[in-house]
Amino acid sequence: MSDTEETAISWHDSIAPSFRDGYERSAGFRDRLRTWGGLIARYARPGDRAIDAGCGAGTLSFEAAKIVASVEGIDGSPRMIELARETAAARGVKNVSFDVVLFESLSDRAGGYDLVLCSSVLEYLPDLAVELARLAALLRHDGRIIVSLPNGRSRYRRLERLAYRLTRRPRYYRHVRHVPSAAQVRDTLQGIGLSVLDMVYYAEPPLPRALRWIAGSRRRRKTMFAIVAARAARSADSA
Repeated sequence: MSDTEETAISWHDSIAPSFRDGYERSAGFRDRLRTWGGLIARYARPGDRAIDAGCGAGTLSFEAAKIVASVEGIDGSPRMIELARETAAARGVKNVSFDVVLFESLSDRAGGYDLVLCSSVLEYLPDLAVELARLAALLRHDGRIIVSLPNGRSRYRRLERLAYRLTRRPRYYRHVRHVPSAAQVRDTLQGIGLSVLDMVYYAEPPLPRALRWIAGSRRRRKTMFAIVAARAARSADSA
């Protein structure tokens, strides 16, 4: 497949095994798992019905499945879903399911979930505000959403953007549409009626430890952020 034919989905299809294995081999992926594992442990509840939108090979779906009643993992990449199903079968995890589903069809599931997870997906989609609203619509009245995106205030991310313009590398960056600040995403979530509960910066830039000071304070150094938001429960008076 040529670069001109490649899409974000076909790109993730091509890297699916290495992406899955990155959680064992890569310090950055392990940091992602620690951060997300902590957020899931804090905000997931027993009895929740959860959806992992853009689940990849299912790593975070399996984290949520340790707590909630059920998890539906969806992704546009058939290869990612294949790997997730293989892992579920190998581990004997019964409260997860995985299907190839595009975000455009999520409107059929509105109001169906207590917990929505979306890790490192929204940056590849055409309209960030539209997709955040689409995810928020999935929530029940007391539902929670956890989303993560590349940190637009990160000095490393700005360097990465410049490097791509000059060299067309890293290759994945040709599919990236959004590198927002956490404040922009917070404001969007609040604008669609959600209350922001938590905000976490994570993932060190791939620089030698001795040079990380160059990247600045935590908010400018960390390359990713995650935000937790919730839809307020409907009161008895408004029911």
